[in-house]
Formats: sequence, structure tokens, C-alpha cells
Amino acid sequence: MVEVRRKLHQHPELSWNEFQTSSTIKQVLEQSGISVSSPLAGTGFYCDIIGNGPGKTVAYRADIDALPIQDMKDVPYASSCPGIGHMCGHDYHASVALGVALALNDLRSEFSGVVRVFWQPAEESTPSGAPKMIEDGILDGVDAVFGIHCDPHLDAGKLGIRKGSLTGSFDAFEIEVRVSESLHSARPYLGTDAMWVAHQLMQQMYMLSTRITDARRPSVISVCTFNGGNAINVIPDRVSFSGTIRTSDPVSRKKLGERVRAICSGMAEIHNAEITCSILGGAPPVINDDSLFEFAESALHEILNESDITYPEQSMGAEDFAYYGEIIPSFFMRVGTSNGPATSHALHTALFDVDESTLKLAVSSQSWLLLKYLQNG
Repeated sequence: MVEVRRKLHQHPELSWNEFQTSSTIKQVLEQSGISVSSPLAGTGFYCDIIGNGPGKTVAYRADIDALPIQDMKDVPYASSCPGIGHMCGHDYHASVALGVALALNDLRSEFSGVVRVFWQPAEESTPSGAPKMIEDGILDGVDAVFGIHCDPHLDAGKLGIRKGSLTGSFDAFEIEVRVSESLHSARPYLGTDAMWVAHQLMQQMYMLSTRITDARRPSVISVCTFNGGNAINVIPDRVSFSGTIRTSDPVSRKKLGERVRAICSGMAEIHNAEITCSILGGAPPVINDDSLFEFAESALHEILNESDITYPEQSMGAEDFAYYGEIIPSFFMRVGTSNGPATSHALHTALFDVDESTLKLAVSSQSWLLLKYLQNG
């Protein structure tokens, strides 16, 4: 697993272009006598590990794409691709899934049913790969799906599980304010100040969370880009800004999206401006199935010390594993990969890395859950 993980880390590929990544994983599977499917969603694929008789089908998912971030680590396996790096641990996830497939293939006599292990492209893009995998049939006949994310804020040797919402939803927005003409900075009253309108829009959006959404269910709107103007004495006729809307439940997600659109429409009418608002479909929140949480908690206590199982707080980060949970019962958890300063850098940063010794715990714990799920029927 370490060898595969390092090879993937050295040769990262961006969303929808994970051709070498898929080939590397398929080669190991096929060398072990495991057949793989035709491509799904472009570069995605799966393998079915068939047990000793009929039963349920449980799936295990890994993502495989990298990020457009320069790898700044001084390690032998650092990325060889300028400006691209596995800074979210998808190389780790892909290697864990490979280990799960190999382990359960050796244990086929121990369970009835099928384990479907699949590798999904483009988790980091919008639109992302999960909906396309679903469209191509990855969940056909599947009763439940499991997955993990490495966590550099959780100590190596520990697992993080949570009932209900684990991550937030993610929707990107792009808003543009356009007026008939630019204005001299000394005479804004002669027309409509697009800069002023854009700032009012941002302030209105920042005030929405906890005023129209339940304060007990976190949500956050963040403006991350702002573009407008080229001269210090000219009020531009066009201003744009963009950012993200993140919520922890579907009701808040729907309500915030509708209100942002309504504010844009109202401000356009009040100020005689043309305002376009695009809210790009992102991932829903990851919501762990209650019964799968109870099952996983009980099963993990059979093989781990009580202190090794933690209960993390709600994260507002997003993960497109959530799409699978909208269709079938799903369970997503965290695997601690921090073991000193080198492996404690945050996700999506240039120095991110993992403690590779945790691959053993990740593979064994996930294989155990899948095996127990099928044994329990």
C-alpha cells in the first residue's frame, strides 16, 4: 500500500484526467486475479469481490483526483508534476481501497454476498464525479456504501465517527452587477454605483445565516473573490464577486440559495441595475445513516480500544460522497493520519502529508466493517 500510495503521490492527476492513476490501481488488481469493470465516469471503475453464496451487496468508495497545488515537501515521493499535488489525501484513499479489495478477495470464503470497491474521479471539481458514477450505475443493486477521509488533525491510530451530519453542503455562487455606464468618482449621483450595489449585496448575504436558518444547524456564506474597476477615480460599470454557501442540512441549503437569488433580484430593481446570480450545484452534506452509525460503532469497538474511537465535531468542509447517501444508506468516517509536525499540515496545503503506517489500520478497519456488514445480513 505504501508503494502504491507513493507512486500515486509522485504522479498526481487533476479531476477527469486520472488515467495513469486508474491504470496503476487496475494493474495491481489484475495481477492479483481480480477483474475490473469498464470505465465509469471517464476514469472511474470498480471491482466486485464475490463471496461464497448469495447475500447483500455493500460498496466501498475511494476518490482519486489531485489538486492544482504545488507540492512543497522535501520527500523522495514528492509530486513530479509542477503545480499539481495530492494535497487532500486521495492517493491515500485510493490505496486504502486497493488494500480493502485485496484483503477481502483473500477472505471470500468468510462472507456471502458481494463487496463492490470503486474508485471515483473528480471529487474536487464542480460538477464532481459522484453524480456521474451514479448515472453510470455504480450503485445498481448496492444496499449500503462506506468510505473514509484521512484527517491530519486526528492522531494516528484513531478513528473519527459521527452520527448524522459529518460535513457541510457546498454550493459556489457567482454574482455580477452591471449598470449602463461607468461614473466619475466625484459624481456617483449621476448614475448607479455598481461598486456600492455589490457591497450592499455582500452585506445582505453575510447577515442571512442564523437569521433565516436555524442557529443550531451551522451555515456560512463566504465571499472569496471580488473584481471591479481599473482606476482610482472611476466607478466601474461592472463588478463581480464569488464564493461559497455551506450548510449542514438540506433545508438550510435550499433556503439560503433561494434568499440569495431573491436579494439579487430585489437589489436590481431598487437600484436599476442588471444583476446575474449563478449558484452552481455542489455537494449536499454528508449525513451518516443512523443504523449504519450504530452498526459501525459497535463493530469497531470489537477490534479497537475505546480511546481509539473519537467523535469529531461537525465540519463545514464538503465531500461529494454525500451524493451516494441521498440514494442508499451510507457511512463516512475519518482516519487519523497525524504523527508529528510533518503529518499535521492541513488538507489543501502545500506541505500536506500522512503517516503511512496508518494504512494498516485504515485497510483493516474498513475490511472488518464490510465483512461484518455482510455476515450480519
